[in-house]
Amino acid sequence: MGGAAREAIAGLDWWHVIEVAPGVVTAGGWDLRPAAERMPWPPSLRGMRCLDVGTMDGFWAFELERRGAIEVVAIDLVDPRERPTFSVAADLLGSRARCRKLSVYDLDPSDVGEFDVVVMGYVLQMLREPFRGLEAVRAVCRGHLIVIETVSRPLSLLPSPLARLDARRDGSEWFVFNPRGLRKALRLGGFDVEASTPVFRDRYGPPYRGERISLGARAMYGLGIRGRSVGIRARPRLATGDAG
Repeated sequence: MGGAAREAIAGLDWWHVIEVAPGVVTAGGWDLRPAAERMPWPPSLRGMRCLDVGTMDGFWAFELERRGAIEVVAIDLVDPRERPTFSVAADLLGSRARCRKLSVYDLDPSDVGEFDVVVMGYVLQMLREPFRGLEAVRAVCRGHLIVIETVSRPLSLLPSPLARLDARRDGSEWFVFNPRGLRKALRLGGFDVEASTPVFRDRYGPPYRGERISLGARAMYGLGIRGRSVGIRARPRLATGDAG
């Protein structure tokens, strides 16, 4: 099985590190396995219907399934027929998760139904209209929202702003919130925060041949200058209004 799995994943452009067979992992740039162990998950996902927003290769979709979800729908702007990594990983894992091309803005309960748990992994920072995205998620979320986001951290004693526009100065992200700003954004988007993690460091995947991550970027993440995240669990508010 290991040899066949290695052959199946070879040559594909992976974003996530995913263990597709015992001891066989994809050559992804980001290793989210430590983050998954820190997330403020609900007490149990057993039997739940779940949604993974911005799935890419499917790490969070497969993690939801591994934790007991009975049905997982994954969405992204990339057509899964053009980027086969999700389907390759799903086949190797024996996953029943389904992936479709769909924008978070276009989530509609009459189309996709409602979900007990929705995961948004590093999605809000990529959205030009994060509150519109949260409102769309709220329309299909009947239970919990799990958000994992990069957060800004001050390098001095001065407080960081609630949110920074074009924080990387390279156009790769629209907004980066600080931890308080992220909680505020969720409240304004119609959610009540239930639990959150302390700030933790992001983890790169192991270096691999042909990767696009520079040594300088790896050093910045290793030193903690960049690459800090938090995980938050929230519930949709029953009645909308000014969250203050």
